[in-house]
Amino acid sequence: MVIVMNQELIAKTRPVVRNKKTGITLLDRNLDGGIPEGSLVCVYANPKSMAEVFLYQFATARKTYYYNTSRNFRYIIENMNSLNLETDKLEFVDVYSQYYLDESGRFILEDRYRDKEIFDYIDHSLNTIIGKDEDANLIFDHFSFFLNLEVSTSMKEWLMNRLYTISKETGHLVYLYVIKDLQTPELAYKVLTLSDVIFDIELERLGERVTNKLAIPKIRGRTPVSDLIRFKVSEGIQIDTSRDIA
Repeated sequence: MVIVMNQELIAKTRPVVRNKKTGITLLDRNLDGGIPEGSLVCVYANPKSMAEVFLYQFATARKTYYYNTSRNFRYIIENMNSLNLETDKLEFVDVYSQYYLDESGRFILEDRYRDKEIFDYIDHSLNTIIGKDEDANLIFDHFSFFLNLEVSTSMKEWLMNRLYTISKETGHLVYLYVIKDLQTPELAYKVLTLSDVIFDIELERLGERVTNKLAIPKIRGRTPVSDLIRFKVSEGIQIDTSRDIA
């Protein structure tokens, strides 16, 4: 059966999409108020650019479930405190300890089942979170961790699609920090294709200076930002409002 809808009916049923603030005031101005609710956002970044500070500041905007994969969450809190960023809205899902440490807190040397088991852990945590809050962020720092695990590609795609569906069904913002060149190009491409919004963050050397630049080439349903945005890290992300002169 083929369902045909006329344009008038489509217009009546199309939901109004609200913007949600990122927590970075000048960035929100560039985005006409923020990111569309229910977006899957890929933070695609060179790690030299300190892109994780974007994640820290996103976490100040609202209740945030923060999936830490590469470091103990205590060090993330220390880093946020050193930048004078609030941590009271944070709830960590401690993937790092679940994957790397045993019940005694010692590093696991070998366990051939843990790559698959961590996906079960994530599935359980997502089931617990869904419906818990009306307005929340989910932040995966970093999502490249999952893309490099020794499990089938279909399992990695399952997680991508699960997170995409959650963003749409709840209206939450879901941020995936993908580190450039850390996983296969095919897997990175799959994340970029699925994502509604892409923050492309790069470090550039200009003479004797190093500059951090943000491009936002993709925002589904909206006109993307055409200009590169320069920023520096100092008590969070500081957006440079000046313009390059050709």
